Amino acid sequence: MKTTDMIKQNNELRKQLNPENKKYYEDILVYIRLNLNKEEHQTEEVLLEILHDILDAQKNGSSAQDFFGKNPKEISDSILAELPNDSEKYWSKFLFVFFLILLQYNLFDLLLQPVVSINWFNTVLPVILLIVTAIFGLTSIKYSAFTSDRKKSIFFAFLALFFWLVSILTPIVDKKMNGIVGYVLLSHQAFAAILFILSISLLVVQFRFKMNNAVGIYITTFFAVLEGAVLLGIVNPLFVSTGLQIILWLVIILVSILGVVRDNQKFRKN
Repeated sequence: MKTTDMIKQNNELRKQLNPENKKYYEDILVYIRLNLNKEEHQTEEVLLEILHDILDAQKNGSSAQDFFGKNPKEISDSILAELPNDSEKYWSKFLFVFFLILLQYNLFDLLLQPVVSINWFNTVLPVILLIVTAIFGLTSIKYSAFTSDRKKSIFFAFLALFFWLVSILTPIVDKKMNGIVGYVLLSHQAFAAILFILSISLLVVQFRFKMNNAVGIYITTFFAVLEGAVLLGIVNPLFVSTGLQIILWLVIILVSILGVVRDNQKFRKN
């Protein structure tokens, strides 16, 4: 059976679970699926097998807790230990695309400045810190599935917050010190051309790998339109007022939120 077919079957069968069993099973499902380095097809096979076992137990008057035990985390960890890793999928798809999306946010902000001056300290380093933030954030969500791991969840959430704050402060400190390392100056149109190529390439990568990432697709498309407008001279960053910049970023945030909502809906359906 195809992975997508198993996911669809899982979605339908979960509707048959009573509230208690559904909570028990979905804690396991979220915990396991958030381990993005595991082979997807075998992961869905195991999750479907567990769901069938719980449904059978439910029909016989037993709960998921009676059938699998009171500690679903132990079951989840034992399953994860048996599942093969798919490191190629994890690194090439998730981190690579996530890196490029964050890089877009950072570089587009520079495009709206009066002078485009870039260095690794105010562009790449904050992006790397944000990736670390995202990894700790996902880890925090994973551990939040089980009560016994709430302390770990809070710890990783704190680390995520710390690295997020550092990513914000890094370019500010760099600017206050007039550049910790040397800057490279570019014209707005040359920089817009680079960003436009980056955006189109990112869209191609997302569709090529069939990532179905609404956040990435929505925001990348929006950036590509704006970068194309600067490249064609329709928008001149030198004459973009502070008010218009605020409006642009509000729209960007709104588009990102819509993407997150859409991805969340797909995640729950999956």
